[in-house]
Amino acid sequence: MPALVRIAAVAVAGVTLYFAGIVNSIVINEPSRGGALAVALAVGAALAMLVAALRGRGDEPFAGTSRTAVRVIWLLVSICALVGLAWLFGVPRQRGFDWTPYHNDAIAINECAAKTILAGGRPYSDVDLFSCYGERRLGPDRTTPLRRGLFADVPVYPSDDELDAAWAERSRGRGENVEFVWRPSYPALSYFPLLPWVAVGWDTNLLYLLCLLAAMALVLSRARPDLRPFVTVGLLGSVAPIAFTVGGSGDLLYALPLVAAWTWRERGWSAVAFGLSAAAKQLAWFFAPYLFMQWIASHGPREAVRRAAVSAGVFALVNLPLAAGDVEGWLRGVTTPLAEPMFARGAGLVFLSTNGVLPMLPASAYLAMELVAAAACLVTAWRLRQRSPELGVVLAVVPLYFAYRSLFSYFFLLPLFAMASLVRMRLPALTPGAAREAGAVTILVEPRRR
Repeated sequence: MPALVRIAAVAVAGVTLYFAGIVNSIVINEPSRGGALAVALAVGAALAMLVAALRGRGDEPFAGTSRTAVRVIWLLVSICALVGLAWLFGVPRQRGFDWTPYHNDAIAINECAAKTILAGGRPYSDVDLFSCYGERRLGPDRTTPLRRGLFADVPVYPSDDELDAAWAERSRGRGENVEFVWRPSYPALSYFPLLPWVAVGWDTNLLYLLCLLAAMALVLSRARPDLRPFVTVGLLGSVAPIAFTVGGSGDLLYALPLVAAWTWRERGWSAVAFGLSAAAKQLAWFFAPYLFMQWIASHGPREAVRRAAVSAGVFALVNLPLAAGDVEGWLRGVTTPLAEPMFARGAGLVFLSTNGVLPMLPASAYLAMELVAAAACLVTAWRLRQRSPELGVVLAVVPLYFAYRSLFSYFFLLPLFAMASLVRMRLPALTPGAAREAGAVTILVEPRRR
């Protein structure tokens, strides 16, 4: 029973994020106070559900949940699992009237960075944004605008007309492009794996989907046989990781090695896996202190420091070949999220401000809230490192809810990470008969024999 409730909680959190992501994209195009409030509350509720699902070690006494409640929840999760499968089956098909494989600028720019390397250029200095977008028939709506130049006086976010006007000016060579991010904003592993795909002209989104399937396979391989059918349903029923990966996301390049590192953190090679994750996207860096805490708890400070050094070494080895020939470009690219004057954007607290629910505060105020939340999460994780060792994989992202830029992409993979933590917990054995008696039904479980 505890296992069923925890798995269902993770899946329901994923469903909540799924609908939050859909509403988020609608509100971005058509601002709405009610929609913004719904998104912010939904993301916050999902974070709370994931924390609740991962508290403890899994073998604590359980107060119990009614059979009816479990049956209703598992019926919802099972239906949502069909939605997850539908997303997977719909991969080859065009989705929506404005569908494009370049859902965001990271996918397009990283692909162009890989193409630049193949042509003998420097990815952090030689990418031409306008040629890159022209080849892919993209416009400024798929870019990250910056608060300077023609956008210096824009209060919240440039309108479509303002984006189009600035794009027309700069694409024709009128003035320097200081309004649109044009260089890769992530470390080398965000685009280096794309080289063979770009060389043969394949859709790089298929690589990201394969990474998601591999990460799900890692989770299932770690799950006990008796839990595997229910974890499978939970992974599919979470929906958000599948839907938004299919929709277009390069985040799986950091997520796959992160899942491996966290799920098998007792192994020495977990340090190598985390180094690869950190070399793919800065978001992985937020998980570093929580992984380090668990290394200390399990292996002691000296081994934790050694593993941290291995991770740092892997990060350096991956990035050094590209950074050595273009140190300034690499530094400016990797520090883009911090150094460049970006507009407020997100699905967290700031979303209420950009849509008029709350007043817009200075960027420093959101940074202060983020730092306070980070300190609170770190203290909580340290105090509970033995009693709730799996909490860190969710607490790592909680501070970003309060950030000036709290993009939805920061949150949608959390159900995958939470399930990777859940399969490590000391959950009681779960037989098909016990599951049916509790009210959970899944076609993946062996039917009752007469």
